[in-house]
Amino acid sequence: MSMGGDTGRILIVDDEVNIRAGLRDVLVRDGHSVTEAGSGEEALKLLETSDYDVAIVDIRMPEMSGVELLELIRTRWPHVAVVMLTGHGTMETAMVAVKAGAHDYLLKPARAETVRGTLSTAFAASHRHRVEAQLLESMRSGLKLLDGAGDEAVVEAPSNGDTHRLAVGDLHIDLRAHEVRRDGIPVGLSPTEFKLLVVLASRPGEAVDYGDLVQESMGYEAEPWEAKELIKRHVYALRHKIETDPAAPEYVVNVRGVGYRLAAPD
Repeated sequence: MSMGGDTGRILIVDDEVNIRAGLRDVLVRDGHSVTEAGSGEEALKLLETSDYDVAIVDIRMPEMSGVELLELIRTRWPHVAVVMLTGHGTMETAMVAVKAGAHDYLLKPARAETVRGTLSTAFAASHRHRVEAQLLESMRSGLKLLDGAGDEAVVEAPSNGDTHRLAVGDLHIDLRAHEVRRDGIPVGLSPTEFKLLVVLASRPGEAVDYGDLVQESMGYEAEPWEAKELIKRHVYALRHKIETDPAAPEYVVNVRGVGYRLAAPD
């Protein structure tokens, strides 16, 4: 596992051999373990069998695009920090990818100093996500029921001691399978929506501010005004999937001027 400025395990995904070679030379000189893939499909096979801290992914590739690969990595390997490679012509797409969960982007051709700076923060993000996952897995049964009634959130582990699951009202969250069910019926959430729900569920009854929600669910640091706008659309989508009446939400409750908190319906 990589931490801070330590060396780490990097997967470079680009269909251009010279781009991969240039990055590999810089990264290997810095002591990193580097693996290359010429396509998204090849990258997925490598991710299935090996562990990586960071994936550097070209946005424009044939067959599977970099953004499509990003979504799959976010779903199946959320601890892998994804850095997008982009040219001037796809800059807007790169910024959209960052807001959708990519850690950052590099403009081709990237200078060695820029690559090193971006990787330093990417390794830190990967480590943070690993620690968060470990904390979630270490949850024990019998989590405290918050004092008070009303719409305070009740978040608990099942009585069988399964630490990979959380229950909030009739919502059941499977952390290992990345699955959410309501009344036993599967609810299809995007990777960002799932992580947003887990962040709220891991802090029961607490008002989580917009900035923390963006940082923890999207891996993106934003100004307060920007964070509010970024998270609002994901909350909107989440409510339409888990609430009986999205216009009168019972689960994801707005805390005006602060953020959101998770409540359990009466």
